[in-house]
Amino acid sequence: MIWTARTALSVSVGLAFALAAPTALAQDTTATGTAEGTLPPPKVTAQVQTPVATAAKPASAAAAEDAVSDHEKVVGHIGVGYLGLTTLPLAPGNGIPATVSAPIVGVRYWLAEKIGLDLGVGFGLTSASTEVVNGGNSQQRDAPSVFGAAIHGGVPLVFAHEKHYKFLLVPELNVGFAKATFTPNVPPGAPAQPDESHSGFHLDVGARIGAEIHFGFIGVPALALQATVGAFVRRDTIKVSSEPNGGTQSSSTGVTSFGTSVQSDPWALFANNISAIYYLP
Repeated sequence: MIWTARTALSVSVGLAFALAAPTALAQDTTATGTAEGTLPPPKVTAQVQTPVATAAKPASAAAAEDAVSDHEKVVGHIGVGYLGLTTLPLAPGNGIPATVSAPIVGVRYWLAEKIGLDLGVGFGLTSASTEVVNGGNSQQRDAPSVFGAAIHGGVPLVFAHEKHYKFLLVPELNVGFAKATFTPNVPPGAPAQPDESHSGFHLDVGARIGAEIHFGFIGVPALALQATVGAFVRRDTIKVSSEPNGGTQSSSTGVTSFGTSVQSDPWALFANNISAIYYLP
Protein backbone atom coordinates (compact mmCIF):
# COMPACT_ATOMS: atom_id res chain seq x y z
CA MET A 1 0.00 0.00 0.00
CA ILE A 2 2.76 2.34 0.88
CA TRP A 3 4.51 1.65 -2.48
CA THR A 4 1.28 2.07 -4.37
CA ALA A 5 0.70 5.49 -2.80
CA ARG A 6 4.26 6.56 -3.60
CA THR A 7 3.94 5.32 -7.08
CA ALA A 8 0.70 7.23 -7.61
CA LEU A 9 2.24 10.41 -6.15
CA SER A 10 5.26 10.21 -8.49
CA VAL A 11 3.04 9.68 -11.51
CA SER A 12 0.89 12.66 -10.50
CA VAL A 13 3.92 14.97 -10.10
CA GLY A 14 5.37 13.86 -13.47
CA LEU A 15 2.09 14.53 -15.26
CA ALA A 16 1.88 17.96 -13.65
CA PHE A 17 5.37 18.90 -14.89
CA ALA A 18 4.67 17.50 -18.31
CA LEU A 19 1.54 19.61 -18.62
CA ALA A 20 3.16 22.75 -17.17
CA ALA A 21 6.32 22.73 -19.35
CA PRO A 22 4.67 23.48 -22.75
CA THR A 23 2.62 26.31 -21.27
CA ALA A 24 5.69 27.97 -19.77
CA LEU A 25 7.60 27.51 -22.98
CA ALA A 26 4.82 29.11 -24.98
CA GLN A 27 4.63 32.05 -22.57
CA ASP A 28 8.40 32.59 -22.81
CA THR A 29 8.27 32.53 -26.62
CA THR A 30 5.44 35.03 -26.66
CA ALA A 31 7.24 37.40 -24.29
CA THR A 32 10.58 37.41 -26.00
CA GLY A 33 9.45 36.90 -29.59
CA THR A 34 11.95 34.03 -30.13
CA ALA A 35 12.24 30.58 -28.79
CA GLU A 36 15.15 29.83 -26.56
CA GLY A 37 18.14 28.56 -28.50
CA THR A 38 17.25 30.25 -31.81
CA LEU A 39 18.69 33.43 -33.47
CA PRO A 40 16.49 36.56 -33.60
CA PRO A 41 15.34 37.65 -37.05
CA PRO A 42 17.39 40.42 -38.63
CA LYS A 43 16.21 43.94 -37.95
CA VAL A 44 15.03 45.87 -40.99
CA THR A 45 15.54 49.59 -40.66
CA ALA A 46 13.75 51.74 -43.23
CA GLN A 47 15.82 54.78 -44.05
CA VAL A 48 13.83 57.64 -45.53
CA GLN A 49 16.01 60.06 -47.42
CA THR A 50 14.58 63.52 -47.44
CA PRO A 51 15.71 65.44 -50.53
CA VAL A 52 17.55 68.58 -49.56
CA ALA A 53 17.05 71.49 -51.96
CA THR A 54 20.42 73.00 -52.78
CA ALA A 55 20.15 76.65 -53.65
CA ALA A 56 22.03 77.65 -56.77
CA LYS A 57 25.06 79.70 -55.89
CA PRO A 58 24.91 83.20 -57.36
CA ALA A 59 27.61 84.03 -59.88
CA SER A 60 30.43 86.05 -58.41
CA ALA A 61 30.74 89.71 -59.23
CA ALA A 62 33.92 89.01 -61.15
CA ALA A 63 32.24 86.39 -63.31
CA ALA A 64 29.30 88.70 -64.00
CA GLU A 65 31.65 91.51 -64.95
CA ASP A 66 33.60 89.24 -67.26
CA ALA A 67 30.42 88.32 -69.14
CA VAL A 68 29.89 92.00 -70.12
CA SER A 69 31.62 93.14 -73.30
CA ASP A 70 33.92 96.17 -73.26
CA HIS A 71 31.50 98.04 -75.50
CA GLU A 72 28.60 97.54 -73.09
CA LYS A 73 30.76 98.91 -70.28
CA VAL A 74 31.18 102.26 -72.05
CA VAL A 75 27.52 102.76 -73.04
CA GLY A 76 26.37 105.93 -71.31
CA HIS A 77 29.93 107.21 -70.92
CA ILE A 78 31.78 110.02 -72.69
CA GLY A 79 34.88 109.19 -74.67
CA VAL A 80 37.51 111.81 -75.49
CA GLY A 81 39.93 111.42 -78.37
CA TYR A 82 41.21 112.15 -81.83
CA LEU A 83 38.48 111.92 -84.47
CA GLY A 84 40.46 112.50 -87.65
CA LEU A 85 42.44 115.03 -89.65
CA THR A 86 40.72 117.68 -91.74
CA THR A 87 42.79 119.48 -94.36
CA LEU A 88 41.35 122.88 -95.21
CA PRO A 89 42.04 124.53 -98.58
CA LEU A 90 43.33 128.05 -98.88
CA ALA A 91 44.15 130.31 -101.81
CA PRO A 92 47.96 130.31 -101.99
CA GLY A 93 50.28 133.17 -102.85
CA ASN A 94 52.47 135.80 -101.18
CA GLY A 95 53.75 133.33 -98.61
CA ILE A 96 50.34 131.85 -97.88
CA PRO A 97 50.15 128.01 -98.01
CA ALA A 98 47.63 126.07 -100.09
CA THR A 99 46.28 124.02 -97.15
CA VAL A 100 45.82 124.29 -93.40
CA SER A 101 45.65 121.23 -91.13
CA ALA A 102 42.95 121.20 -88.47
CA PRO A 103 43.06 117.93 -86.48
CA ILE A 104 39.66 117.14 -84.97
CA VAL A 105 39.54 116.49 -81.23
CA GLY A 106 36.17 115.75 -79.68
CA VAL A 107 33.91 113.44 -77.75
CA ARG A 108 31.99 110.27 -78.46
CA TYR A 109 28.92 109.41 -76.39
CA TRP A 110 27.04 106.13 -76.73
CA LEU A 111 23.34 106.91 -76.36
CA ALA A 112 22.51 103.19 -76.44
CA GLU A 113 24.19 99.91 -77.32
CA LYS A 114 23.68 100.42 -81.06
CA ILE A 115 23.91 104.19 -81.58
CA GLY A 116 26.15 107.02 -80.46
CA LEU A 117 27.05 110.64 -81.18
CA ASP A 118 30.37 112.23 -82.22
CA LEU A 119 31.10 115.94 -81.84
CA GLY A 120 34.46 117.57 -82.40
CA VAL A 121 36.34 120.70 -83.31
CA GLY A 122 39.74 121.37 -84.79
CA PHE A 123 41.80 124.42 -85.62
CA GLY A 124 45.20 125.45 -86.86
CA LEU A 125 47.07 128.75 -86.60
CA THR A 126 50.41 129.67 -88.12
CA SER A 127 52.39 132.88 -88.14
CA ALA A 128 55.91 133.76 -89.24
CA SER A 129 58.28 136.65 -89.69
CA THR A 130 61.47 137.36 -91.61
CA GLU A 131 64.37 139.65 -90.81
CA VAL A 132 66.89 141.03 -93.30
CA VAL A 133 70.13 142.60 -92.02
CA ASN A 134 72.15 144.81 -94.40
CA GLY A 135 75.16 146.31 -92.75
CA GLY A 136 73.90 148.21 -89.78
CA ASN A 137 70.34 148.24 -91.03
CA SER A 138 67.85 145.53 -90.32
CA GLN A 139 64.40 145.10 -91.72
CA GLN A 140 61.79 142.80 -90.21
CA ARG A 141 58.66 141.71 -92.00
CA ASP A 142 55.80 139.64 -90.72
CA ALA A 143 54.43 136.87 -92.90
CA PRO A 144 50.69 136.52 -93.20
CA SER A 145 49.04 134.73 -90.28
CA VAL A 146 46.93 131.77 -91.34
CA PHE A 147 43.98 130.48 -89.35
CA GLY A 148 41.71 127.52 -90.02
CA ALA A 149 38.90 125.87 -88.05
CA ALA A 150 36.61 122.89 -88.58
CA ILE A 151 33.70 121.20 -86.86
CA HIS A 152 32.87 117.51 -87.00
CA GLY A 153 29.65 115.59 -86.43
CA GLY A 154 28.98 111.87 -86.69
CA VAL A 155 26.53 109.14 -85.71
CA PRO A 156 28.40 105.88 -85.01
CA LEU A 157 26.27 102.78 -85.48
CA VAL A 158 27.26 99.37 -84.05
CA PHE A 159 26.04 96.35 -86.00
CA ALA A 160 28.09 93.68 -84.17
CA HIS A 161 30.27 93.50 -81.08
CA GLU A 162 32.15 90.87 -79.11
CA LYS A 163 34.14 90.84 -75.90
CA HIS A 164 36.88 93.31 -76.84
CA TYR A 165 35.88 94.81 -80.20
CA LYS A 166 32.97 96.06 -82.25
CA PHE A 167 32.24 96.65 -85.92
CA LEU A 168 30.72 100.03 -86.67
CA LEU A 169 29.56 102.34 -89.40
CA VAL A 170 30.01 106.10 -88.87
CA PRO A 171 28.11 108.53 -91.13
CA GLU A 172 29.78 111.90 -90.62
CA LEU A 173 30.01 115.53 -91.71
CA ASN A 174 32.97 117.92 -91.64
CA VAL A 175 32.75 121.67 -92.26
CA GLY A 176 35.71 124.03 -92.15
CA PHE A 177 37.13 127.34 -93.33
CA ALA A 178 40.54 129.00 -93.53
CA LYS A 179 41.58 132.63 -93.78
CA ALA A 180 44.70 134.72 -94.22
CA THR A 181 45.38 138.39 -95.02
CA PHE A 182 48.36 139.64 -96.97
CA THR A 183 49.47 143.24 -96.44
CA PRO A 184 51.83 144.50 -99.17
CA ASN A 185 55.10 145.98 -98.02
CA VAL A 186 55.06 149.53 -99.38
CA PRO A 187 58.28 151.58 -99.44
CA PRO A 188 58.13 154.92 -97.64
CA GLY A 189 56.42 157.57 -99.75
CA ALA A 190 54.78 155.06 -102.09
CA PRO A 191 50.99 154.91 -102.30
CA ALA A 192 49.30 152.41 -100.07
CA GLN A 193 48.28 149.08 -101.54
CA PRO A 194 45.10 147.31 -100.49
CA ASP A 195 45.24 144.16 -98.43
CA GLU A 196 44.58 140.81 -100.07
CA SER A 197 42.14 138.49 -98.36
CA HIS A 198 42.76 134.77 -98.95
CA SER A 199 40.08 132.31 -97.84
CA GLY A 200 39.02 128.71 -98.24
CA PHE A 201 35.98 126.55 -97.48
CA HIS A 202 35.72 122.79 -97.06
CA LEU A 203 32.71 120.48 -96.78
CA ASP A 204 32.67 116.70 -96.85
CA VAL A 205 29.83 114.25 -96.29
CA GLY A 206 30.30 110.51 -96.18
CA ALA A 207 30.72 107.48 -93.98
CA ARG A 208 33.44 105.33 -92.49
CA ILE A 209 33.33 101.61 -91.74
CA GLY A 210 35.72 99.68 -89.53
CA ALA A 211 36.34 98.42 -86.02
CA GLU A 212 36.90 99.83 -82.56
CA ILE A 213 39.18 97.64 -80.45
CA HIS A 214 39.08 97.97 -76.65
CA PHE A 215 42.10 97.15 -74.50
CA GLY A 216 40.08 95.14 -71.99
CA PHE A 217 42.34 92.15 -72.65
CA ILE A 218 45.04 93.99 -70.70
CA GLY A 219 42.62 95.38 -68.12
CA VAL A 220 41.96 98.78 -69.71
CA PRO A 221 38.51 98.53 -71.37
CA ALA A 222 38.12 102.33 -71.31
CA LEU A 223 40.91 102.74 -73.86
CA ALA A 224 39.97 102.03 -77.48
CA LEU A 225 41.59 102.30 -80.88
CA GLN A 226 39.42 102.90 -83.94
CA ALA A 227 40.53 101.98 -87.45
CA THR A 228 38.22 102.85 -90.35
CA VAL A 229 38.14 103.54 -94.06
CA GLY A 230 35.41 105.37 -95.92
CA ALA A 231 34.19 107.34 -98.88
CA PHE A 232 33.21 111.01 -99.04
CA VAL A 233 31.82 113.70 -101.30
CA ARG A 234 33.97 116.82 -100.92
CA ARG A 235 33.50 120.44 -101.87
CA ASP A 236 36.50 122.79 -101.68
CA THR A 237 36.42 126.48 -102.55
CA ILE A 238 39.22 129.03 -102.47
CA LYS A 239 38.97 132.79 -102.99
CA VAL A 240 41.24 135.84 -103.24
CA SER A 241 39.75 139.32 -102.97
CA SER A 242 40.95 142.90 -102.61
CA GLU A 243 39.54 146.41 -102.83
CA PRO A 244 41.81 148.63 -104.94
CA ASN A 245 40.66 152.21 -105.51
CA GLY A 246 37.45 151.65 -103.58
CA GLY A 247 36.32 148.84 -105.89
CA THR A 248 36.24 145.09 -105.32
CA GLN A 249 38.27 142.50 -107.18
CA SER A 250 38.02 138.79 -106.49
CA SER A 251 38.66 135.42 -108.02
CA SER A 252 37.47 132.03 -106.76
CA THR A 253 37.78 128.36 -107.64
CA GLY A 254 35.52 125.52 -106.55
CA VAL A 255 36.17 121.77 -106.81
CA THR A 256 33.76 118.93 -106.09
CA SER A 257 35.19 115.43 -105.73
CA PHE A 258 34.28 111.96 -104.58
CA GLY A 259 36.72 109.40 -103.25
CA THR A 260 37.91 107.20 -100.43
CA SER A 261 39.53 108.39 -97.25
CA VAL A 262 42.82 106.71 -98.19
CA GLN A 263 44.52 108.55 -101.05
CA SER A 264 47.88 108.09 -102.78
CA ASP A 265 49.89 108.80 -99.63
CA PRO A 266 50.19 105.47 -97.75
CA TRP A 267 50.77 107.24 -94.44
CA ALA A 268 47.27 108.70 -94.73
CA LEU A 269 46.05 105.32 -93.49
CA PHE A 270 47.53 106.15 -90.06
CA ALA A 271 47.02 109.93 -90.06
CA ASN A 272 43.42 110.02 -91.25
CA ASN A 273 41.90 106.64 -90.40
CA ILE A 274 43.24 105.50 -87.02
CA SER A 275 42.19 107.30 -83.87
CA ALA A 276 42.40 106.70 -80.12
CA ILE A 277 39.49 107.21 -77.72
CA TYR A 278 39.50 107.12 -73.93
CA TYR A 279 36.17 106.72 -72.13
CA LEU A 280 35.72 108.56 -68.87
CA PRO A 281 34.33 106.73 -65.79
